[in-house]
Amino acid sequence: LLREAREVLLHDRAERRLNNLNYFKKVKVTNEPGSAPDRIVLNVDVEEKSTGNFSIGGGYSTNQGWLAELSVVETNLMGRGQYARAAVQYGEFAKGVELSFAEPYFLGYRVGAGVDLFMKETQASTYILYNIDTVGANFRLSFPLSEEIAIGPRYSIYQQELTLPQD
Repeated sequence: LLREAREVLLHDRAERRLNNLNYFKKVKVTNEPGSAPDRIVLNVDVEEKSTGNFSIGGGYSTNQGWLAELSVVETNLMGRGQYARAAVQYGEFAKGVELSFAEPYFLGYRVGAGVDLFMKETQASTYILYNIDTVGANFRLSFPLSEEIAIGPRYSIYQQELTLPQD
């Protein structure tokens, strides 16, 4: 009875962990007896789903005027669980570029690490009387405390330059 309960727990845990990755449309885990009484074999049948995303967006802001954004995201880059994003924003008074990358198993450990690089240029408008040029990066780590909870420090560094318009 104890062995059967253990098998059910292992089966449920494996299926839950695979579903939580959000890389698969369908996950089916079955088990069969192993080579010894205290061992089981888990058979996993999965159906992959698309993990890439391409989006185009637009809008209007009183500070930045008309805006458009084009972005490409991959949440399972090359099947390794890595996250990558590239985005370009273009607007009446603002332009920007963002690049992001995250590694879920940094240096082979169960520690996540990521970096975001960004550059944004905002021109003076009716609501903002100066130009703003910003270049920077965000660095982040993630340390798991359990299967459901992680803790993560972040560090941001940027340079911002404010200038008055020529006219």
